[in-house]
Amino acid sequence: MIGLSPEQIETFDQEGVLCLPEFFSPQQVDQMLQRSRELLSELDLSSHPRTQFKTGDNDHIGDQYFFDSADKVSYFFDVDAFGPDGELRYSKEKAVNKIGHGLHMKDALFHRMTFDPKIKAVARSLQMTDPRVLQSMLIFKNPSVSAEARDNAVPSHTDGTFLYTKPQTAIGFWVALEDCTPENGCLSYNPGSHKTFPLTKRFVKVDGGKKGCNFIDLEHGKVPQDNDADYKFVECKAGSLVLIHNSVLHKSEKNHSAKSRYAYAFHVIDGTAEYDELNWLQIPISGGSEFSKLYEE
Repeated sequence: MIGLSPEQIETFDQEGVLCLPEFFSPQQVDQMLQRSRELLSELDLSSHPRTQFKTGDNDHIGDQYFFDSADKVSYFFDVDAFGPDGELRYSKEKAVNKIGHGLHMKDALFHRMTFDPKIKAVARSLQMTDPRVLQSMLIFKNPSVSAEARDNAVPSHTDGTFLYTKPQTAIGFWVALEDCTPENGCLSYNPGSHKTFPLTKRFVKVDGGKKGCNFIDLEHGKVPQDNDADYKFVECKAGSLVLIHNSVLHKSEKNHSAKSRYAYAFHVIDGTAEYDELNWLQIPISGGSEFSKLYEE
């Protein structure tokens, strides 16, 4: 199976992001979209925790449902999903922000897509010795309602802040299940920022997770100015695979359109690196030993 070309590897090294159009076939994309909708329809609101997915610099007061999701199929709501009365403001299909974080383990279709031979070939091209899969999720950037954009922007961040390894090895595999445009909140990134911006903070468990998670500051050198004008949009068609370096700054804006933006994403770390036990995502026995081996499935 052919992986990345030397030119593609060079682009990823210099930019920190690489978009591979038509990586998955239209048939595979249709299968993933259909399964996504089935999972949304299966959500039972009567007994489900109302855990919301939040990003940014505020404390994430994680509950046990959040911490237990690493090897399960769990649902997380948009921050604007509920009204003051605690009731959903939208249908459940348009209130869920993501489903995760163990789809590659628990769902047959997404297991097959994650461990596709082409994915393995990409990992080999990136010289990953013992790649381990973790944090697989469906991401739903829901459309605007009555010309008002939903509160679903994701601020600039690096994946290494959340999936910290020594040395840093995490790579994001982000699959567009629908066409992605600036209007519906496509990804954008600061080219080359993985080479110039130091890691300034980490997202860690507090008191073993009993008090949720919080950001802690790290010692670092001078940080360049992170300017919005420097960001590039990753405008791509459904079926595209976007590779994301652990240290590149990336984000997505609100969905201002009437079209949804569904994506399937998972991360891969190298099993030869130390996976920190302060990271929020753990599968007992902690430390990364239980993460799925990409080359062996």
